[in-house]
Amino acid sequence: MTALALIALSSGLSLQSCHNSETNDAKTTTTVAADSTLDTVSDVAKDKATKLTPEETDFVQKAAVGGMMEVDAANLALQKTKNPKIKEFAQLMLADHTKANDELKSIATQKGLALPASYPVAEKAHMDQMKALKEDGFDRHYIKMMVDDHVKTLDLFRKAKLFGDPELKAFATKTLPTLEGHYRKADAISQAFDKLNTNNGDDPNGISPTRNLDKK
Repeated sequence: MTALALIALSSGLSLQSCHNSETNDAKTTTTVAADSTLDTVSDVAKDKATKLTPEETDFVQKAAVGGMMEVDAANLALQKTKNPKIKEFAQLMLADHTKANDELKSIATQKGLALPASYPVAEKAHMDQMKALKEDGFDRHYIKMMVDDHVKTLDLFRKAKLFGDPELKAFATKTLPTLEGHYRKADAISQAFDKLNTNNGDDPNGISPTRNLDKK
């Protein structure tokens, strides 16, 4: 092979090498760009999931525990009470709070929050104590609990209406009228209980019985 031919061959190989290098660089650049895009999307998703303020997160946790207690207490009331008005009220609580709990769980999942799976110590102790009550004593305690709890819950949800998070704000705004209705019903039953002065011994704490409430 002549010197001229060798020079031409060398030039051709150099050009091919440069072309392959540019192609590989292009592939590398594309891959890196794609990976960067995926990372960015992932970061945005994480940021969105943890976007709630401490106050908003606290609301979700408290509302979840409260909703869980409403459902469990309603189920307990349906098992224990013989009073038609208590049964009717408990059925309302069970239906409305089961629905609200499901909605809150859906929002929490979107926000990347895990809802409590069990009660805090104080709430668990309260539920255990309620299981020991019977008949009229249980009825009176249950309704008083519903009045007190809904006062606190209404305050919690009214503050949530001012949240910046649109989903939580909408949930609180939508649920408030239902909670207000619960409070009015519980308070009316509680006031009717207060007009009864007899105690049949089922309540050791002296809470008025409700046996004849359905006749009032």
